Amino acid sequence: MNQHEVIIILDPALTEDGVETEISGVREVVAKKGGEVLEVQKWGKKRLAYEVKKRREGHYVLMKVGGMGGVVADLDRHFRITEAILKGMVVRAEEPRGRRFKAKSQAVLEGSTVTTTQEVGDGEL
Repeated sequence: MNQHEVIIILDPALTEDGVETEISGVREVVAKKGGEVLEVQKWGKKRLAYEVKKRREGHYVLMKVGGMGGVVADLDRHFRITEAILKGMVVRAEEPRGRRFKAKSQAVLEGSTVTTTQEVGDGEL
């Protein structure tokens, strides 16, 4: 199962009940494809960087969703046909990358072999 982050910007004219209704609509779309909503964060009403559908503000909602790839296509379709959703985006969430590999070097000190390990990041050698 893949992890996705879904962010939606809702119409600022919606009440708290309206926001909850739109969130439950997204939950239904995810549930129909066999996924599940793991977390919902309501960020509240914020000013938009640029005008979207003649609106300067919007209710921001971040959702963490688990499901297969078909969930993404259905969510995109739902975002396009729902008037209360100004914008929506789905991205695949990945674990933060740590060190990718360890480089080993041999050092000879007074007749004995000592192995030292140095962590090397992306693109560093």
